[in-house]
Amino acid sequence: MICDLCKKNEAVIFLESIGKNGKRKINLCPECAISRGIQAPVSAQNAQNLAAVFKEIEEKEEALDVNSKRLCPVCGKSLFAVLETGMAGCPECYEVFKQDITASLKEHGITGPYSGSMPSRLSGFRNSLTDRADLQAKLEEAVRSENYEKAAVYRDFLKALEKGSVSDGQEGNDVSE
Repeated sequence: MICDLCKKNEAVIFLESIGKNGKRKINLCPECAISRGIQAPVSAQNAQNLAAVFKEIEEKEEALDVNSKRLCPVCGKSLFAVLETGMAGCPECYEVFKQDITASLKEHGITGPYSGSMPSRLSGFRNSLTDRADLQAKLEEAVRSENYEKAAVYRDFLKALEKGSVSDGQEGNDVSE
């Protein structure tokens, strides 16, 4: 079994708690147990440490529940799945989960903007999502540099792009017709 705290190492300590919410089992690796002050034999101090570990795991599971309920509106992939696999379901996932992805990257020591490039086979690829992302970035840059005339143009382009897209995938159709 894998450790419930670090999710990396093999668990060798198996704890069980029976409380008002029923039975609760956790598995710990030696490193996580030592770092949280859990030792044999069980003493009063160890009991407090054990209670803290159970509470920590409960809080992590609550956060996972919240993350698994947050879904990308375009592809339906959950934030939990994006953070767990390290892969987004669609380009919109990056915008929807931007703060959470950035925080996760910082936890892994990755900071700063992405400086890579598109694969050469996709260099000419364009669709409304990529156009929208480009225009949004240009709009934010224009506002940052206080070039409000350019910002107004980009804003108008964004509005036109959003107005042009409809649910059937054809641009420029009016639903009221």
